[in-house]
Amino acid sequence: MFQHKKHLFFDLDHTLWDFDANAFDCLLEIYQVFGLENNGIVMKKFYSNFTQINRSLWNQLELNLIEHDEIRKRRFKMTLEALELIIGTKVSEAMNDTFLELLPQKSKLVDGCVDVLDGLKDKYQLHILSNGYAKIQSKKLRISGIDNYFDKVITNDIANYRKPEKGIFDYSLKKTKSQTYEVLMIGDSYLADIIGAKNAGWDTIHFTETDHPDETLSTVKIKKLKDLLLNI
Repeated sequence: MFQHKKHLFFDLDHTLWDFDANAFDCLLEIYQVFGLENNGIVMKKFYSNFTQINRSLWNQLELNLIEHDEIRKRRFKMTLEALELIIGTKVSEAMNDTFLELLPQKSKLVDGCVDVLDGLKDKYQLHILSNGYAKIQSKKLRISGIDNYFDKVITNDIANYRKPEKGIFDYSLKKTKSQTYEVLMIGDSYLADIIGAKNAGWDTIHFTETDHPDETLSTVKIKKLKDLLLNI
């Protein structure tokens, strides 16, 4: 199925770099530093509410309903308001600044990540295609020890487009001097990674443990990252 592929493009967060595990560690530090326990907040609920709200805001961003700054301004305020704790804008933004400072320093990877990259590095050119920012994503790659696997790291601020916009996929082809039949997108987001890549003419592999109710476009679907080695 993928015999002509030369370039594999990976999403980073939730695909290779374990965003949820790393975010939990950051949120635990924020929980302690900002004394949320003293305000009756339970850490488990703090984490689960943040995860839900953050994902919802990112989905709105991918749909072009909000700007990226809205995520940074609103996610902690919305999280704590959902737990009936009203905080001011300064505190909310201070929490977010702390989160963004801590997050790139974390190094937990999705299970099987290094084994998969080792199995692919001699057969394909590997790249990152992310909606994050170059400075932050490059730091995550370096600190987690996987930066040397990738030829190109393409992010929204470098391409001036964001997945699922076709522009970021077209930019990636130009940057790697490749054709659509030579490339494959691997990611966790059905909207950003799968629909976006398909609309640009790319084949895709959707990495997700859950079933998407509207999923019809992914070329292949896997539930474990290691299954990638069995499909390409």
